[in-house]
Amino acid sequence: MVLVMVPVSASAAPYHGTVVKCKSTAVCTYDLNNTNPKVVGWASTTVHSLSFKLPWEAKASYNLTYSTYIEKLTGTYTYWTIGNFYGTDVNTGYVVYGTTETNFTITAHCSRGCTYTYTTDNGTIVFSFTKAYLTSTSVSCSPSSINVTSPTSCTAKVTNLWNSSNVPSGKIYMTTPGLGSFTNKGSCTLSSGSCSLTFTPFDNTIGTVTISAKYAPVAGFYKSSSSTSVYVVGGD
Repeated sequence: MVLVMVPVSASAAPYHGTVVKCKSTAVCTYDLNNTNPKVVGWASTTVHSLSFKLPWEAKASYNLTYSTYIEKLTGTYTYWTIGNFYGTDVNTGYVVYGTTETNFTITAHCSRGCTYTYTTDNGTIVFSFTKAYLTSTSVSCSPSSINVTSPTSCTAKVTNLWNSSNVPSGKIYMTTPGLGSFTNKGSCTLSSGSCSLTFTPFDNTIGTVTISAKYAPVAGFYKSSSSTSVYVVGGD
């Protein structure tokens, strides 16, 4: 019998694995071998990153952004940790994201100082797939220093971090916390990966103004955002 592995499509249901061992609240290894004992996959977390290799993939993906939330369960030394990860699958270029959830018990061994062991009670990892490439958004305004009520032109650019020749399309939304207004109600449509809006501060705005730009993608691209600052000086 020949075993044929069919790659999971980006629209497939989430893929699940189970924890093997944790060395701390965020440093754990996970077994992704839950379909066939001859097809091995793995995942591992550190304090700030997650790496993985799905059973059907040729290459491992490293250093996805990873963050954790930890709660001590009342009255015990048992902890609950939930983590979130997000990044690019190196095999496809698509964004992959998901969660880890683990319960473990810390045991202190004290004699002229203490050492600690972590007993993993249970834990899971879930991978969700997209058909979207990771993007990066940047925004800049020129001039970056203006007189009050004077306009400045703010340009947002969105790039495809996996394939630069496949230029993102969609819309940009620019906002500022009640300190001015944008043309076209703060929305512009990307053309060749960029678009511009004019920002005008209100007549009582003085000092640093934060301009935020959020990319609202079309199918095939993943959301991203960025911000910049404009300095507004008073009139004569």
